[in-house]
Amino acid sequence: MQISQLRAFCAVAETGSVTGAARILNKVPSSITVRIRQLEEDLDRILFLRERKRMSLSPAGRQLLEHAQRILDLADGTRALMRDEGISGPLVVGALDVVLVDYMPLLIGRMRQRHRGMTLNVRHQASEDLVAHVADGSLDIALTEGPVRSKALRSKVAFVDEMLLVTDPGHPDIGGPGDLQCAELYGFRHDCSFRFRMDRWLAAGGRGDMPVIEIESYHTMLACVSAGMGAAWMLRSILKTLPGHHQVKTHSLSEAGRTEIHFVWRDGHLSPNAALLMEAAATM
Repeated sequence: MQISQLRAFCAVAETGSVTGAARILNKVPSSITVRIRQLEEDLDRILFLRERKRMSLSPAGRQLLEHAQRILDLADGTRALMRDEGISGPLVVGALDVVLVDYMPLLIGRMRQRHRGMTLNVRHQASEDLVAHVADGSLDIALTEGPVRSKALRSKVAFVDEMLLVTDPGHPDIGGPGDLQCAELYGFRHDCSFRFRMDRWLAAGGRGDMPVIEIESYHTMLACVSAGMGAAWMLRSILKTLPGHHQVKTHSLSEAGRTEIHFVWRDGHLSPNAALLMEAAATM
């Protein structure tokens, strides 16, 4: 039983004649006749009742028709998927929380407009977890701080942001950790890449002993800063989305504040759907 035989069978069932089937399949009538005969021989069943120029389904033909249509739908869908004629299937994306606030909603909107058949699953994880889950294959692609240095992984810049030091409005200008006049800093837990950078910045400026209070909410961080209780590291893209961002003072960290968010995937295992995600990002 071949796909071409089932296609000829369904076309004859639809049109009621070999001539009609040949017309819609763009074949000569003799080739349709041969395929129907081969299919009947293969199944050892009479599939059509032949009455003059009209062909109607036999009981066995009626039984076959629904199954044949399902097989053809599956075959056509598989062919379309392999040729990228129709985009479908899952895409599992991991992302830092900072990516989910401003960048990812725009990217998801772009993907939904272009590829409605794709199923997107977006997971929020810390930097170390994102890299580990890309490496073990549980994530198709991730958006995390980069570049990622691993022989097993590849990365590409998605966008560039800037890390700022945020203080209350009355704080003097800050050129380095030694200029801090507050009692504490606010940041995320130790497995966050931004926390690693903040700790290194403090240590390089001789302020490694400054208390860092772990707060898992940018809104809470900003509220504490606004109240004059301390300072925080915060991405510019995040700060602009927070209520009250005009009520604090920002300080540039120069090169120490440059932040690259990268797409990260396993070397040699970039899925077609992940490639489409990066393609959509390039047009933003």
